[in-house]
Amino acid sequence: MNNLKRNSVKQTAVEWLFLQLYEKFEMKGDGLEMNKVLEQAKEMEKEQMIGFAEFVATYHDKNKNVHGDMLHAKSKYDGAERTIDLLETFKSE
Repeated sequence: MNNLKRNSVKQTAVEWLFLQLYEKFEMKGDGLEMNKVLEQAKEMEKEQMIGFAEFVATYHDKNKNVHGDMLHAKSKYDGAERTIDLLETFKSE
């Protein structure tokens, strides 16, 4: 369990849950097998985040609400980094 970040800002929800279960159930041993499960869960979590980001980045009516009304004509964020660019950066990490 030495690779888990305790109380870290970078700690994911999956890591937090895993650590809570490990400590609450007083699991013994080096945790190597459990680390494999943790890594699989973290990979699944990352895939879900990427899937959601891809949905948001490719959504065809970003400037309209569910009723089809235009949300804004011009925004201070126009020209800022696009979601799709941020997604590609995240995927490469």
